[in-house]
Amino acid sequence: MYTLNDYVKINNTNIEGKIIKLESKKVIIYANDKYIKTNITNITKTNKKVEIVPKTTVNLKVFSPPIDEIMIRHQTVDEALENLDKFIDNAICNNVKIVKIIHGKRGGILRKEVHKYLENNPYIKEHRLGGYYEGSYGVTIAFLK
Repeated sequence: MYTLNDYVKINNTNIEGKIIKLESKKVIIYANDKYIKTNITNITKTNKKVEIVPKTTVNLKVFSPPIDEIMIRHQTVDEALENLDKFIDNAICNNVKIVKIIHGKRGGILRKEVHKYLENNPYIKEHRLGGYYEGSYGVTIAFLK
């Protein structure tokens, strides 16, 4: 009869493979990168060894681009400045040169505090309010050294 690792051909086909599992009246054959389950009566043992080449696996490392903008709207000044500080540190580590800080237009309190923070930060080369298509005075663009 048949045993594990026997090379077989499925009758009335050109499919040849290796038995990888035996069940009572069924077998599972590995052929052409597929697992085929068939009746044991539907196969014939072959003397020829079929070369079974497993699929090659490719390990890819996907790097997401560094985030170059932060939204601090609706945060308290303390929360916003703490998050901004972490964001700037992360941008420096990822070699980001231009960042967008979204602080919102209402009131201008966050905007003023963000500008004070940026003026005193030694890693900031310069900063400006966003242009018309960048978010205007609700956004600050900062250039890192």
